[in-house]
Amino acid sequence: MSDKPIFKKKKFAANQTIFDERSPAEWVYILSSGAVEIRVGTLSDNPTTLTTIKVGDVFGELALLEGRPHRAEAVATEPTEVLEVPRQEFIDRLNASDPVMKTVVNHLVRRLQEMTDELAEREHAPQGAGTN
Repeated sequence: MSDKPIFKKKKFAANQTIFDERSPAEWVYILSSGAVEIRVGTLSDNPTTLTTIKVGDVFGELALLEGRPHRAEAVATEPTEVLEVPRQEFIDRLNASDPVMKTVVNHLVRRLQEMTDELAEREHAPQGAGTN
């Protein structure tokens, strides 16, 4: 690995999309200023905000680690700056890490994805569904 920076800074205007649902996962993002909403269902008539990313938070990592397109959309809600870490750099650094830590990270990713999927299903279920 080289000594050059592993990330690049990128700015987004308010309401600008950082990545779309179903777009390839090419970057891991670290929010350095501003705010970002993670939304699901943007390809339907019923989009839902799952969470708001705050300064210092990492996002976009789940799809990248799972090798699949994004299942959500990320949108800057105010002028925003992120640090973008390229997919291959992120994977290389993860692969070079301690095997125990790599196992822990992979486990946490699976658990987070399960919770995210469950939340998305609940948000898109018809009112009263699943209740007695």
